[in-house]
Amino acid sequence: MIFFLIFAVIAFFAVLEALSLRYAERAVHTRVETDLSLCAPEEEITLRYTVSSSFFLPLLYVGVSIYFDDDVSILPEDNAGQKWTLHSDFSGIHVEHRMRLLPRGRRTGQVVFRIKRRGAHTVGRHYVETGDYLGIKASVRTVEGEDRIVCTAKSWESEPEFDPFGGLLGEISVRRFIHEDPCLIAGYRDYTGREPMKQISWYQSAKTGRLTVRQQDHTAQANVAVLFNMEGGDRAALERCLSLARSVCEKLEELRIPYLFRSNGDLRDVAEGIGRSHLYPILRSLGLSRLSCYTPFSLLVDRCIREGFTNRTYIVITDAVPAELLQRLQAYSEHRVVSFSGREGERA
Repeated sequence: MIFFLIFAVIAFFAVLEALSLRYAERAVHTRVETDLSLCAPEEEITLRYTVSSSFFLPLLYVGVSIYFDDDVSILPEDNAGQKWTLHSDFSGIHVEHRMRLLPRGRRTGQVVFRIKRRGAHTVGRHYVETGDYLGIKASVRTVEGEDRIVCTAKSWESEPEFDPFGGLLGEISVRRFIHEDPCLIAGYRDYTGREPMKQISWYQSAKTGRLTVRQQDHTAQANVAVLFNMEGGDRAALERCLSLARSVCEKLEELRIPYLFRSNGDLRDVAEGIGRSHLYPILRSLGLSRLSCYTPFSLLVDRCIREGFTNRTYIVITDAVPAELLQRLQAYSEHRVVSFSGREGERA
């Protein structure tokens, strides 16, 4: 009888061991996600992870190790209530969470971190370790991260000061009126969502079947183009130019002034607009830029002149100010060209 009981216990644990070896690894599922896809340097980002089991038996040991590169700093003070541990080695930073899972159970946790440097960072790669019931063998598998976070350029140390008209209002060469005259209608155009409701022409909207706004005759409308020159600059100065570009665009957003963004390098050209959806691709390209110059700055100036917008204010962000090209752009524009030097961080 005793022999039979011993045999039954051994057989029972042997079956459990066989089941854990066969199914435990495949029964553990993980999900890792972050709350941001675009961030600023040193901005707090929260990574949330979920570990679940589809096994009908409890799992006595499951370990999850989430990998971060050296450009990331983990905030240990947000470890309250969490059971993960932190350690670093030659490969980077690892956040480990060891746990037990009930049958078809689930555990969750989060890690708050910051990214130190500009660029693209893939987060979420982690290792899942599962052990058998007898602790004889453990299996480890790698799950590649799917979340890609772009860290944009840092803000400039001080807020850039400029006028959307290229100078003080008294310095503008005014040919008609400084302010919009509601009695003078230059035409009609489609409603974009930026115009006030009082500017909608309901009569024209009824005729065309779509929302249409009046275009008042005016000269001093804030019409801005931000030009980023990547030609002939050293890397450190161009990095500062990226910071300047971010601060200039955010200032225009704050003033609610539509603007376009262009460069002669690997920064993305963005058509005129305003709002978060307009600023997002600019900040993203600032973070992804490798500071590569594709064409001379003179071709970018020629492109602006060919478009024929003489009432546009040009804000040039550059390392070394190309004086002759700025003078050519100034001779074409009705407003004073504003230039910022990445070497100085001041108006040139």
